[in-house]
Amino acid sequence: MTTSKLKINLYGEAWKLNQLLLTEDQKIKFEVVAQRMKQPLEEVIIDPYFYYLLKSKAILSAEDLAVNCIEGLLNTSKNQIDIWYRNRKVQKLKCNDLKEELVLFPLYNTTIQKMKPCLEKGLYVEQKEIGLVGSFEIKTDNFNLDDLEFQLLRSNKHLLLQGLVYNNQVLKSKKKDTLITFQNSFEIT
Repeated sequence: MTTSKLKINLYGEAWKLNQLLLTEDQKIKFEVVAQRMKQPLEEVIIDPYFYYLLKSKAILSAEDLAVNCIEGLLNTSKNQIDIWYRNRKVQKLKCNDLKEELVLFPLYNTTIQKMKPCLEKGLYVEQKEIGLVGSFEIKTDNFNLDDLEFQLLRSNKHLLLQGLVYNNQVLKSKKKDTLITFQNSFEIT
């Protein structure tokens, strides 16, 4: 019976890029409200007043919209990865430790993917957050750091810790507590 808990906390600054998946009806309604506000839709999509004028009980903010999301922990000086097993801190890491540039043998099991250089057509909301980016938990009998895989995503600007896999099982975030520090919206036509 597995009774021991493996917990991994990610702290620091996160970056998120949401591609909004709007239906044709939603896009028409959104355009009408944006015209009433006398601004383009890509600028008002992050404005709280836009959602007040929309008068929809189902959509109260951009968070309520369907999205394709790319997100992860940024490789900055503010990040920290805490690994807890049986209520004891086993390891404390930085995202810089996961890069394998200066070592002969890899210290940690990592996979690095490259982000597509071109984004698809659509409306996008980009934001940065700071705080507890994710808290991942799993029950396991024994913990081996070599069985933990860190999934990294490399773009032109960022290196993101995007996901965690333990014993071929993708870990899902149980808790998140962040504050939005930056938000931008744009449209690719």
